[in-house]
Amino acid sequence: MKKIADAVPIEPAATPPKVRKPIGLALQGGGSWGAYTWGVLDALLASRNISIAQLSGTSAGAINAAIVASALANGSVAEARKSLRAFWLRVADPALADLARKIWGPAERSMRQSFGAWLLSSGAVTPYNSNPLGLNPLRDAIEAHVDIDAIRGKSSPALFVTVTNVKTGLPRVIANDAMSIDALLASACVPELFQAVELDGERYWDGGYCGNPTLWPMIHSGIADDLIVVQLAPEFAEVPTDGQGIRRRVGEIIFNSSLVAEMQAITAMRALAERNADASHLLAVRMHRIGPPREALHEHGTSTERSRAWLQLLQGEGQLAGKRFLSTHGADIGVRETLDVAGAYSDGHKPKMRVAVKEGPDDTGQGVQSASA
Repeated sequence: MKKIADAVPIEPAATPPKVRKPIGLALQGGGSWGAYTWGVLDALLASRNISIAQLSGTSAGAINAAIVASALANGSVAEARKSLRAFWLRVADPALADLARKIWGPAERSMRQSFGAWLLSSGAVTPYNSNPLGLNPLRDAIEAHVDIDAIRGKSSPALFVTVTNVKTGLPRVIANDAMSIDALLASACVPELFQAVELDGERYWDGGYCGNPTLWPMIHSGIADDLIVVQLAPEFAEVPTDGQGIRRRVGEIIFNSSLVAEMQAITAMRALAERNADASHLLAVRMHRIGPPREALHEHGTSTERSRAWLQLLQGEGQLAGKRFLSTHGADIGVRETLDVAGAYSDGHKPKMRVAVKEGPDDTGQGVQSASA
């Protein structure tokens, strides 16, 4: 009788690892509102379906972006989430300050802000007479959570940080190879609070005046065609009528104007490319947006508020927004755009254009031009 050969067990085919979809993140600045972005980032970093391939940030957005890029360059998503939390809790006021705010409430905050605004507007206080040594409490916090050498290495996601040249008023975008702690401090250098930061012999202020955040480096890089803007600048239903509300709204409009201009330029360039049947890379870019935070949050704090309770409230709101985006639009990443760029960044009112219309030849045989609406 023929012996039946021993059966060889068949190994089950290994399941190929799931490919994560690469995304780019554009992070706005806005002081303590950056804690909202912390929450958004925490949700995105926890996702197993996407990977952060590039980041652009300004002010608080630049610091958030650098913390994430630094940790990812060292190969740790968990460290990115841990470092974001540690940074924001470090910049929070002591717990005792939270207790004082609960006791005094909105009246204390309003009085403090009004007094500070009066001092700044009167010119009585500047960072040059109140802080002659140019000390910046952010430096130690950034140095503790950002590995500049890792960001400059090959393993780091692409990182773009915007600063504003004080003399020329022009934006400068700093990428991985030139990144430094001073560059991050410059991007978050509010002129009323900090002395201008020197980079390569030039002085710089907060990048929010010129690019909040800057989009074009990520579009040109081609590293990821899905770009998610984390927008902090709010949209209000009511027009402010008190002095403090007016000043705040003017600042928000100024700091959001560069993003509006860039989005409008994207709309115009896309229309031109389509009209000319141009296979521009811009047509392949898919824009998405998370935020802005809901209007009701402005009743609880401002961009200068640093209480732990306020920052944790914003973090929770941002985390919910990030999870909601992934639940609603996660499947759209890599497939379709979810942000109506033209609708979101224009008011819908188009001016009537007068154009030159060529009529028939006149007595001289030359064409006559006439304007028509």
